[in-house]
Amino acid sequence: MNIQNKVVLGIASFVGIMLLVGWIVINEPARMEVFTQQWEGRSVERGAELYLNNCYSCHAEDGLGLSGYAPALKNPMLFLEENPGKVANDELRALRAERDRLVRAVDTYQADIAERVELIARRDAAAEGSEERQRLQLQLDDLDTRIRLFDPATPQKIDELLPRIAEQEAKVEELRAQGWELNREPRLKELSWTGGLEAYLRSTLIAGRPTSGQLWNGNIMQAWGQEAGGPLRPDEIENLVAYLINYREEAIKLTPNDVRQQFKIAGEGTVDADKEVLGAGVDVMVLDLSGGDVAAGQQKYTALGCAACHSAAGGAAYNFAPTAGTYTRVENIRLRLDQFSGYTAEQYLAESILYPSRYIVPGGEAVQMPANYADQMDLQDLKDVIAYISTYR
Repeated sequence: MNIQNKVVLGIASFVGIMLLVGWIVINEPARMEVFTQQWEGRSVERGAELYLNNCYSCHAEDGLGLSGYAPALKNPMLFLEENPGKVANDELRALRAERDRLVRAVDTYQADIAERVELIARRDAAAEGSEERQRLQLQLDDLDTRIRLFDPATPQKIDELLPRIAEQEAKVEELRAQGWELNREPRLKELSWTGGLEAYLRSTLIAGRPTSGQLWNGNIMQAWGQEAGGPLRPDEIENLVAYLINYREEAIKLTPNDVRQQFKIAGEGTVDADKEVLGAGVDVMVLDLSGGDVAAGQQKYTALGCAACHSAAGGAAYNFAPTAGTYTRVENIRLRLDQFSGYTAEQYLAESILYPSRYIVPGGEAVQMPANYADQMDLQDLKDVIAYISTYR
């Protein structure tokens, strides 16, 4: 082959390669999207199999829950960001409050008009130039100012509000009939969980909810993740999460009446209903944090969901700090920061548990950790958990 033919062949090969690369670049996003959809579909399918093997006996095969036994997971209160019943009822309250304000304004105006007539009569009856007449005139001037400030359109505004209130009342009653509770937040808001639904499901599946027996007649949501002593691998947990998330499209079309068992509110009928919890706003710097029980703390660490995020090496499946080495990191790194001057390791840990957003470790996320532990834990709970964490040096 002569040089000219080699040059032509080389150019043709180069052009062919460039065309092939261009075709791949153009089609790669679509190919990857199809691949992702296929992978997610397989994950949901594997999750469905895991659900039928492990979860349906409590939550029902169709995910609508078993009455008195376990809540529905195909549940609008789990997936919706707002409770339609509460939103509508809050709007109704606002309309009624505005109506009442306007009615009070009319009542005050009418009372002022009547008082003005009386004041004029009393002023005119008083002696000319007397202190009494001057005092009554000052009262009359103040009253006239208030009367002038009255909006003459107020009665019309009341009339315009009345049909809106009636319409909103009908809407609220319709939602009530569908089973929406008018003063209740959706599940994640009710739990003060700000880390997103996937993180909530993952946390619950991994660590379980040992305290759920207090709500469900001894029926306890066990820990399913291997990180917390359960039987399922991390990839199986992720498949279950994918399957449950796949409920969303159908769940948000349901009403509470379509669900067999709604979530119960923590504290209703539980043995710990009278627990003296720490409460939001407690100052960790004045608490006596000594005397914790390590064994009890380990149990509570799992029961409160901590193990789901922090127990695995590397911080579980979604990059939280692992429990291992926590106490050492606090002593050697955190307490050397100026903002923690004067803190003990126990006080730092207490603040991190009760107020997780006050200090965000570089690389961490403020939205992930629940912010309502102060409303779940009493002082002994806090002592026990800290005692357990202190063993990780």
